Amino acid sequence: MALYHTYRPQTFADVVGQEHIVKTITNQIASGRVAHAYLFSGARGLGKTTTARLIAKAINCPKRKAGAFEPCDACDSCQEIRGSRAIDVIEIDAASQTGVDNVRENIIESARFQPTKSPYKVFIIDEAHMLSTSAFNALLKTLEEPPEHVVLILATTEPHKIPDTIISRCQRFDFKKVAYDTMKQHLEMIAKAEKIKVDADVADRIINKSDGCVRDAVSLLDQIMATGEKHITADAASLVLPTARVDETLRFVRSLILKNAAD
Repeated sequence: MALYHTYRPQTFADVVGQEHIVKTITNQIASGRVAHAYLFSGARGLGKTTTARLIAKAINCPKRKAGAFEPCDACDSCQEIRGSRAIDVIEIDAASQTGVDNVRENIIESARFQPTKSPYKVFIIDEAHMLSTSAFNALLKTLEEPPEHVVLILATTEPHKIPDTIISRCQRFDFKKVAYDTMKQHLEMIAKAEKIKVDADVADRIINKSDGCVRDAVSLLDQIMATGEKHITADAASLVLPTARVDETLRFVRSLILKNAAD
């Protein structure tokens, strides 16, 4: 299994670098005031779909106590959602299902019926900006008059392509790129769990290349670990990561600007 899937957050406490979002959503879950529709926006690999699944787990977990927000991650419901087998959690890739017919069949018609096993039927629409205009118009009615048992979660990397009529009916959360120190702590946690040592300069380069995206950083580490080395040095990582250091590149560019070859 890919390293990113192994360390994909299964509780809200595991979500990396999105404290402002986690705090609000967990308060809603604990108080029983979950919104009927959410819009998650932000760059790829920041945890939008993961957070959507955590909401689905939490509100459908039969072992979650009143006033709590974390799913137990052990019951049948949590395990089915974790394994993408839950019949009442419907994930739709809007990039491949853009048309109005898909929206009507997979969301609008399905939303009319009560959940089969769970308290809530949760629809997670990934790459929501790819839906056609007619598909958005069809979805609007469900957003305006949502059944009590339905939660809709739209995830997008391009929120400017979502119609204002849709945005205004959702609670919007903007996922931010993860800070350097937070990313470093996350990579160190994974390295420790995998019983490997990653040199500091290699970790720096992974973080810089991932540009604040957790999934990219973990995927890069996974590629480097494929070499089989237990001690990841710059040489071991050179096949995956560019060898040029940022500070050296900047110094070279500066010397060109100043036309100072001696520098």
